[in-house]
Amino acid sequence: MDSPSTSNPKAPLDRQDAPLDRHGLPRAYRVRNERERLMEAMVRVSAAKGYEATTVSDVVEYAGADRGIFEELFGDKETCFLETYEAVFDVLIAHVTAAFEAASDEPWPEQIAAGLRALVELLSMEADIARMAMVEVTATAGDDARERYRAMFARFTPFFEQGRDYADPDAELPADTARFAIGGAASMIFDEVRAGRGPELKRILPDLVFAVLMPYLGPEAAEDEMRRVTREG
Repeated sequence: MDSPSTSNPKAPLDRQDAPLDRHGLPRAYRVRNERERLMEAMVRVSAAKGYEATTVSDVVEYAGADRGIFEELFGDKETCFLETYEAVFDVLIAHVTAAFEAASDEPWPEQIAAGLRALVELLSMEADIARMAMVEVTATAGDDARERYRAMFARFTPFFEQGRDYADPDAELPADTARFAIGGAASMIFDEVRAGRGPELKRILPDLVFAVLMPYLGPEAAEDEMRRVTREG
């Protein structure tokens, strides 16, 4: 897995006048590198041990980093976890967006299916990301954690904007229809990952497609789309 990162890859880190640290590297480069290693370690350790059992010492040891750098960059375990969670979600959103846009010549329901396929394929291949993003994040405490959790899943909402064009005009869809659809899909994925079936997520793709499309298309059309996805494998 590429290390989660929110840094700017175009930052001018190779300037000759950049301040060097004791290793002879530009400090900006070293800090970014340490940050990515610690975030990678947080993904791996929290997935293996669970958020509650994970300690700062575990993360620092896994990353081969200095505890002082950890405290400088994040301060505490929860901050590191939540910032890593957001970086991981950036990867998920980018992956789904690419698949959704690649299917732009197809009807909206097929675009949704393509995005869901990309999501479950990535989560199936990256069990630690799946565990962290879908399960361990719910173990964090506090209003900030809950708010970030809601905000991250709300980022899927734009994919559903076209859905109302496919709905029955007389259906009077609730304003929160997209949120309900996303929540239902997230709950299904959560159950699979928590049960240790993350690598088998592709198996539930047809069910996910039905769950998110049904509020917009109705049960019959959503089932047709589910069957199409099942035939494609």
